[in-house]
Amino acid sequence: MRAAEVLPGPPSAAPGSARRAEIALWVVVAIMVAAALGAATRGIQPAFVVGACVVPLVLVAFQRTLLSWQTMLGAIIVVILFIPIRRYTVAAGGPIELEPYRVLIAVVLGCWFLALAADPDVRWKATGYGVPIAVLWVGILGSVVGNLGRVNANSEAVLKAITFFASYFLVMSFVVSVVKRDDQLDRIIKLLVAGAGIVACCALYEWRTGINLFNGLGRFLPFLVYQDIGEAMIRGTGARALASAQHPIALGAALVMMLPLAVYLFQRTRQLVWLGAAGVMTLGALSTGSRTAAIMLVVVLATFAWLKRDEIVRMLPLFLVLLVGIQAVMPGTLASFKFILNPAYIVKEQSESEGTGAGRIADLGPSLSEWAHGNPFVGQGFGTRATSGDVVGGAQILDDQWLGTLLEIGAVGVIGLAWLFIRGIRNMARRAREETGADGWLATCLCASLLAWTIGLATYDAFAFIQVTFLSFIMLGFASVAARDRTAQ
Repeated sequence: MRAAEVLPGPPSAAPGSARRAEIALWVVVAIMVAAALGAATRGIQPAFVVGACVVPLVLVAFQRTLLSWQTMLGAIIVVILFIPIRRYTVAAGGPIELEPYRVLIAVVLGCWFLALAADPDVRWKATGYGVPIAVLWVGILGSVVGNLGRVNANSEAVLKAITFFASYFLVMSFVVSVVKRDDQLDRIIKLLVAGAGIVACCALYEWRTGINLFNGLGRFLPFLVYQDIGEAMIRGTGARALASAQHPIALGAALVMMLPLAVYLFQRTRQLVWLGAAGVMTLGALSTGSRTAAIMLVVVLATFAWLKRDEIVRMLPLFLVLLVGIQAVMPGTLASFKFILNPAYIVKEQSESEGTGAGRIADLGPSLSEWAHGNPFVGQGFGTRATSGDVVGGAQILDDQWLGTLLEIGAVGVIGLAWLFIRGIRNMARRAREETGADGWLATCLCASLLAWTIGLATYDAFAFIQVTFLSFIMLGFASVAARDRTAQ
C-alpha cells in the first residue's frame, strides 16, 4: 500500500483548544470568587454561592460516576445513616420544613421515574414480593375505606402516613432495579457496613462521654438547621447512645441488623477489618442499653447456628474474644443486660400498666380486646391512631409494632406484612442451604438480619423510627437481588 493510501488517524485536537479550556476555567473561578465576595458583603452565606458553582462543575466533570444509579443509592444510604432524621431540616426559608433524606429520595426517585419512562435501558425489575405486598396494601386501603369517618377526621395524617409508607416500597424497588449481584451489591454492602461502623464508634463515644457528635453537623453543613431533642437517656453504667438515630432502641436495632453483613464481607474477603467492624457494631448496639438490640443479637447468633453450624463452631474462639472485649471496653454492660434480660424481671416490668405507654405484656389484653370489638379484618384505619400523651383521647403507645399494625390495618394487613418479611427470610434460608462459599454466607447473613428485624418488631414501635425502617426495606431489596439468578440480570 502506498503512503498516500494509508487511512488517516483520528483528528487531533484543534490548536489552542487546551489553552481556551484553561482560560474558560479561570474565568469560571473568577466569577465564582466574585459572586462569593458579593454575597459576603450583602450578608449572604458565601458557602451557598460556592456550592452552587462547584456542584455543577463536579457533576459535569464526573457525570458518568456521580450520576449513576448506584451512586445515587449510595448517597441515600449515607444521608439516612449520618444525618439524624427528625433532628435536622434544610434551611430552605419556606413555610415547609424539609428534611435532607426526604429531599434526596424525592429527587432520586423522580429522576428514576423519568428515566423509566424515557430510557429503554432503565427497567423496573420485579422484587419477588408482589403477592404479599398486594395483600398488605389491600389491608391498608381496606382500612381506609372501612373507616371513612375516622379517616376524614384525620385526613391529613392519613395521607401523609400512606405516602410516607409507600416511599419504603419505592426505595426497595429502586434497590432491586439498579443493583446487580456480585460487584455492585458488594460495593453497596461495603458502604453500608463502613457507615454503620462509624456510627457505632460515635455511639461508643457518646456512651462514655454523653456527647452526641451528630448534634454538631450544622457546623460543617451550614444548610442544616438543628432541632433540639433534649437530654440523653441513662441506663446502667452510661448514657444510652443515640448517635444518628431517633431513639436508642432504634439505633441498637439498626446496628444489629447491619452486623451480619460485616460477617459476610469477612467471609468473602477474609479481611479482618470487616470482622473488626462487626465487633464495633456489637459494642455500639450494647451501648444503647436496649433490650431489643440484645434480643436481636441472640436471634442473629441462633440463625447462624441454624444455617452455618459447623462454621460457627469453628468461630467460637472469636466469640470468646468478643465477650472479653465487651467486658474490657464496657465494664458492667454484660451484668446490666443479664439483669434486664432476666425473664422474671421482664414479666414484672412489662406487666405494669401506667402512664401513656404501659408494659408490652400489659398492652396485650386491652389491645386485643380493642381489636376484636372493632373491625378485626381491616382495623381502625391506617394513620388514624395518633399516639400522644399531650392530646386528649390520644391512643395508647404500643411498644409492639405487630400489635399496633393489627389495630390500624387489621388481620389482612398483618398477614401481608408478616408474609412480606417471611418471604424474604425463607428465600434467603433456602439459598443459604443451596449455595456454598461467600454466596451462601450472603444469604445466611441477610436471613439473620431480616429474621432479627421481624422478631424485633414485637418489642418496639419500629415504624415510628424512620432510619431503621428504611434500612429494613433496603435489606429486603438486597435479599431480592441476592435471590436473583445471575443469568437474569
